Amino acid sequence: MKKLTISRKASQLIALIFIFALHTIGFAQEKKSMNIALQYVKVMQENSLLKVSVQYKGKKGFEPCKYLHFSVFKKDTIDDAKSLKIGTFLTNSVGKSTFVIPAQYVSESGVFSVKIEHNSFFEDQEEQVIYRAASLNASIDKDGDQYTINALLTDGKGQPIAGEALEVGLKRLFGNLPIGEEESYETDSLGGISVPIDAGLSGVEGKLNFQVVLNESDVYGTLINNQLASNGIPIKDRSSFNKRTMWSPPTKTPLFFWIVPNTLLVSIWSLLTYLFFNLIKIYKSKN
Repeated sequence: MKKLTISRKASQLIALIFIFALHTIGFAQEKKSMNIALQYVKVMQENSLLKVSVQYKGKKGFEPCKYLHFSVFKKDTIDDAKSLKIGTFLTNSVGKSTFVIPAQYVSESGVFSVKIEHNSFFEDQEEQVIYRAASLNASIDKDGDQYTINALLTDGKGQPIAGEALEVGLKRLFGNLPIGEEESYETDSLGGISVPIDAGLSGVEGKLNFQVVLNESDVYGTLINNQLASNGIPIKDRSSFNKRTMWSPPTKTPLFFWIVPNTLLVSIWSLLTYLFFNLIKIYKSKN
């Protein structure tokens, strides 16, 4: 009995040591760092945004940081010791999110930062973006048969900003179709550009959505101005999606393939039912 008691105590001691070792290893694991890409975006006449993309280096290379909670802070200058928390957001399944900045926190200049704290898997991290106020105005003008996009880039005091590259494109489903011969156009000494619009552009009901973009400026962030026009060629809808074709949804099955198979099924089951009842009658007649 004593030997049995000693062996039990020894096994319990080994088990406790093993659990303690696992517990220690779990706490000793280093938290992973992440890469936070933060972009300030201002859509003229609409709102200001923070676009965030977060990744970490995993076993399969860079992987998205899914469903993480971040806090958003605002400071007036980068040297300010205190910052004001203005909201939170959650990354999606691909590690991205868009935070709409409340209008009362958008000023002439400032610093926005996103921060993650007290996460069991990732270490505490912060990323910030500095911005200065700017305005991007655009219009579509007509001279004879020629349409032109004119844009003007100014700072917070209304002074022209020269030497910045503006991209002009026609908004499509999977991106922007560049307008003109260049990928981007540099603003002149008056902060303006002028880009002719090619004829023959098509759109739903002839409507076109042009975009003028100052893309990821180190000083002003990203500025976007949308301009709607109705000078396009109307698109004719040749889709057969709602017609009864072989590639239509199940609710739009061609009538031939709906009536004939069902008719055959009803006929076959009717014949089987008739034969079944006749067999019953024959069986009963013999008895």
